[in-house]
Amino acid sequence: MKTLFALLLAALAFATGAQPQKINYQAIALGSNGKPLKNAAVSLRLSVLDSAATGTVLYTETQPATTDAGGQFSVYLGTGTPTAGTFASIPWANGNDKFLKVEMDAQGGTNYQVMGTTQLVSVPYAMAAGTAKTADVAKELQIGALVRGNNGETYSLSIGATGPTWACIPPVTAANAGPAQLKFCASSITLTGNTPSNGTASWSILSGSGGSLGTANAPSTTFTGVRGNSYSLRYSISNACGSSSDTVAVILSTLTTPASAGPDQLNLSGTTAILAANAPSATSRETGTWSILAGSGGSFSNNSNPTATFTKGTDSAYTLIWTMTGPCGSSRDTVNLRFPAPVGTACGQAVTYAGESYPTVQIGTQCWFAKNLNVGTMIQGANDQTNNSTLEKYCYNNDPANCTTHGGLYQWAEAVQYQNGASNSTSPNPAFTGNVRGICPTGWHLPSDVEYCTLTTFLDASANCNVFGTSSTTAGGALKSTSGLWISPNTGATNSSGFSALPGGIRYTDGSFGLIGANSFFWSSSESSSTFALGRNLLYNHSDIYRNYTFKYGGFSARCTQD
Repeated sequence: MKTLFALLLAALAFATGAQPQKINYQAIALGSNGKPLKNAAVSLRLSVLDSAATGTVLYTETQPATTDAGGQFSVYLGTGTPTAGTFASIPWANGNDKFLKVEMDAQGGTNYQVMGTTQLVSVPYAMAAGTAKTADVAKELQIGALVRGNNGETYSLSIGATGPTWACIPPVTAANAGPAQLKFCASSITLTGNTPSNGTASWSILSGSGGSLGTANAPSTTFTGVRGNSYSLRYSISNACGSSSDTVAVILSTLTTPASAGPDQLNLSGTTAILAANAPSATSRETGTWSILAGSGGSFSNNSNPTATFTKGTDSAYTLIWTMTGPCGSSRDTVNLRFPAPVGTACGQAVTYAGESYPTVQIGTQCWFAKNLNVGTMIQGANDQTNNSTLEKYCYNNDPANCTTHGGLYQWAEAVQYQNGASNSTSPNPAFTGNVRGICPTGWHLPSDVEYCTLTTFLDASANCNVFGTSSTTAGGALKSTSGLWISPNTGATNSSGFSALPGGIRYTDGSFGLIGANSFFWSSSESSSTFALGRNLLYNHSDIYRNYTFKYGGFSARCTQD
């Protein structure tokens, strides 16, 4: 590593004799990165040259030195080990300029490197009384001369456009407080000031109430404030040469107001309903929007008015969503509306839902959809369904025609419509009790594991619903459609129940599809764990019905049963 150093001060210490006995030499050793070599042991070779920087060597000596915490060291020329000439024989008063050549090994050895040659401009020649009575008492300071200030700072001499100037070194690092954070959705943020190469850092609060800093003298620190408040923070860097500062603006945005769509209206008369959602907060820059989750047709007098008037379309039952959106996200709530002639009041009557007609069938004490549910907007199989304002479905192989024939495929959380905070990786809280409507129309719901058991035992009194795997060896045949959509041999299929189960296939958790025509799996609203849910499975080559659990992220068929 090449090491640089610069002369700070040179002064003569002498005895009463004729010749100067030693010269005090001080310097700062700087590394190749421009920073002081702190607390380092170095070796010096000092030579006095006559007349010029390349002149005759009058005297050479070697000696060790140790730098302090600022990289500074001090030695006395004339007290080292002579290797050429003698200090006492240097002709200070011969009328020639004298130069000091400095070599140094930063590792403390003898591998000396030339650090530079400097004219001795302050050697007190007049005090060499044995050889001369007069001499140059003072020489001009050269450009680059360094002077230590009273507060630990160092100044370097240079010539500017208007004359000599002294520059303080090392200059303080320019402060950078980082980018503004104007919509931060938390009560605490991490500040990211630049790390100073020269100086110490500090943060302070210029404006804003209720704020506090973690470690105020660290470039990266935590700031905690009150949500909804605005702050101005200052970042400063200081050293002996001065200080610099920068400011950053911080706004801690408030949480979005929880949406409330108002109470369900299940006994409406006429064709309109006046809605009663909560209003968005203007001070928090929030907006509100109505949308239709389930039900065909229908319109709002103003979909951004929380008390808008809704006019029904072709369906009698609707689920509407009120979505509140602010700087920190959205919240949503649903409201159910039921107009005259509610859907599916008599089993066997077709139910119109979201523009599609579903035949119904009575099986024992239960009324069932006799067609796989096909509701929602198709998304690609590679994407997970999400808790948003739109019902979503998969169509086998991303082909809408397969939804038309076999119905849609749904992840479990979408099928139960995220009720009670349910997701594909967490259980509802509180746990489900009673009917779970999910993606079914008003008056209908996603069957529970117990309700599938009721269906199975009606078709086969010997069925065992308390085990995983085969519940019945015959009930599956009574449920399977004979329409030709099942691949051969469609073992045991009679559809004697009228359930008309279709082999809609599977959307796997990796987004691919398989088993259309060979397999039908129907979700229940019941879990087996936080990541698995129960359902019923039918196969093309068996007449069994299987009680199984599967990963919630998979995509499967859904049926509805009447409340």
